[in-house]
Amino acid sequence: MGSGRVGTVGAASSVGVFAFVLGVLGSWVPSLWYDEVATVYSSRRSIGELLDFLRSTDAVHGGYYFGIHLWGSVFGFSEFSVRLPSAIAVGVAAAGVVTLAARFSDLGAAVFSGVVFALLPRVTWAAVEARSSALTAAAAVWVTVLLLVALSSRSRLWWVAYAVVLTVSIVLFVYLATIVVVHFAILLILRRFRVSMLPWDLAVLAALAVALPFLRVVQRQAGQVGWIPPLDSNFARIVFEYQWFLGTPMFGVVFGVILVAALVFTVRSRERPSSEGTACIAIALVWIAVPMAIMVAYSLVKSPIYLDRYLTFTTPAVALLGGIALGQLRAVRWLPYVAVAALALALIPGYSSQRLYGAKPLGMDFSEVNDFAKANIGPGDCVLFGRAAWNPSSQRLVEDVDPSAFANAQDVGLAIDAAESGQLWDVEKPLSDVQLDTCTVLWYFTDRERDEVENLRLTSNDKWALQPYHFEDSSEYALLSSRGFRIDSPVTFDGTQVVRLVR
Repeated sequence: MGSGRVGTVGAASSVGVFAFVLGVLGSWVPSLWYDEVATVYSSRRSIGELLDFLRSTDAVHGGYYFGIHLWGSVFGFSEFSVRLPSAIAVGVAAAGVVTLAARFSDLGAAVFSGVVFALLPRVTWAAVEARSSALTAAAAVWVTVLLLVALSSRSRLWWVAYAVVLTVSIVLFVYLATIVVVHFAILLILRRFRVSMLPWDLAVLAALAVALPFLRVVQRQAGQVGWIPPLDSNFARIVFEYQWFLGTPMFGVVFGVILVAALVFTVRSRERPSSEGTACIAIALVWIAVPMAIMVAYSLVKSPIYLDRYLTFTTPAVALLGGIALGQLRAVRWLPYVAVAALALALIPGYSSQRLYGAKPLGMDFSEVNDFAKANIGPGDCVLFGRAAWNPSSQRLVEDVDPSAFANAQDVGLAIDAAESGQLWDVEKPLSDVQLDTCTVLWYFTDRERDEVENLRLTSNDKWALQPYHFEDSSEYALLSSRGFRIDSPVTFDGTQVVRLVR
């Protein structure tokens, strides 16, 4: 192995460790939110139950759920544990960014690319998210590295490896199929289409053929994303702020200034960028633009599928642009380091907010409420799960975080068990049908108190109008009161209210 390759491996490993450490810090603090509870609740099931579930409901996340099932069977399903694979994936992706960038630039610029990737707010968010987002970034960058290795190697084994990783990537996250179009463009940009057309075509066809049964199941379950809101006038903000600079607009401003400054330096130097540098810029721009264009076009013509977080796999391309720009600033020796420091400072507010207890959308608090239940529900106490204004299922998500917290309670409200029926969430009995004769203490999990309408818009462009709610004035309490229950002690969290009733 040459010294250059050794240097690249060492630099990639170091940046990968840095990205992992930055990502994993505080990952155990935020409460699990709706999507993460879906991960935990689905992945806890037996292999048979999980297969039944994926056949009917959520195959698009099947590969990820199986991975977390295996991971959790060894390391458990705590907040730290289920998020740790994402932090590891961020480190792996950062190493891949350095490796990819080093094929087009010197090692210093490649390291800049990896550091920019690690600092991107979308990446630091993905590191504390128990979903597949971080893994999609790792898959996208390494399958692209494999493509470049296959293009420069005479061994057909690299094309086999490329086909295998491409298949795994598509099964991991179906939108990664758009990377095929990006790779087609790479062949054109590198002028390797005529030479490599046949092996690339065969590898892609093999990957798509193997993934085809999965793609058909996903297509049949397309209704699972029927909740995604249509594009509207907020789209520009979603793209230029939320998509890569989530919750940290100043980071986006600093990043933009770096790009402009690099362009000015390049023009003033009157030196043409190297062909490798130009190719890397072209690849990065295509990687950013093509998946987004496909998703936006489909959303406008067919049905909405675009979400900011679904494009996490384009963050390596953004990092490539940032690394190239920082490399250009080296005309003033200290300037790129000042620029990186400015990015790091701009990241602090968003990074910190991502690691607060109530960091997740709508301040979802399922972990905290689960801890409360474990500490307070007594043996034989009854539990019921009501609704919340934003929740399409029920507040049973509190139990789904860790069922052991409710092990000694009487569950009097369950109508249909999700694991047995192959569905994502359990179904509750109508409150009027619940038998409460054996209950002297009843814990009711419901919405928090609100005096007026709360209008919210999430980064996903979801709009919520949360209506006023007072448990004492609700039809639920009227029914429970008619059965002899009175409120003993209500406790309100960020989004959930737990009411202890006695009779």
